Amino acid sequence: MGNYYYLAASLPPLEFPNKSEVSFASLQEALMLNLSKEDLDKVRVLRLFVDLCNIRPLLKEEDLDPRGNLKEKELEEAILSETVLPDYVFDFLKQHDTLDEKLRAFPSLLSQFFGEETPKQKGFLRRFFEFERQWRLVVLAFRAKKLHRDFVKELQFEDLHDPFVMQILAQKDADHYEAPSEYQEIQDLLHACGPDPWQQNKALSLYRFNKIQEMITDLQFSIDWILAYLAQLMIIEYWNELDENKGLAILDTFKNQ
Repeated sequence: MGNYYYLAASLPPLEFPNKSEVSFASLQEALMLNLSKEDLDKVRVLRLFVDLCNIRPLLKEEDLDPRGNLKEKELEEAILSETVLPDYVFDFLKQHDTLDEKLRAFPSLLSQFFGEETPKQKGFLRRFFEFERQWRLVVLAFRAKKLHRDFVKELQFEDLHDPFVMQILAQKDADHYEAPSEYQEIQDLLHACGPDPWQQNKALSLYRFNKIQEMITDLQFSIDWILAYLAQLMIIEYWNELDENKGLAILDTFKNQ
């Protein structure tokens, strides 16, 4: 693991929701020049989640998120040749024949990402992946309870023997969902935002941004600090890319959930 004094010192501070002076794309170029092969592999794993998320818009012939490791043609080739991506990606695509089946079961692929990749990591990446999985499950449970949906059906692609999932399932018949104490803030934020999905999205983005900041336990010149910086930069860029049309699409997504 390298010490990246110059690289870290050259990066402007990040503050949500303000646009960053450095873009994700330009930062990648700097990382390619400065990071060791071992640390570049950690960046690749961080971006792998974006690659997997990009399979969905690829199947739907929509625009891909450019922050993944693979561009559109590269992702297509990886899927056709069954290379570059983890084997569980190809297993997922083979298990579901039609486009509708793939889209319906897509959450299972993201669930498998966390199940497969988290145990392999340590330091920031492990903490980050655990956090990303758990806050998503808390939000899923909160919305499912609000909409009177079946917890078992909503969690069908998760490991039902996982303690965190079991904590959610234990409340399937309760009047209200109560998040674990470490995620009570999410529940409070969603209540405070009311039914407005735009405000919910902004509140959750800020929450994630701040929680990532709390995960940085190493000095500024470490690879964990740089990985956290990348994760925060993605949150800022996602938020600032939301034009009116994308904002309306988000609203429609919430309404249809």
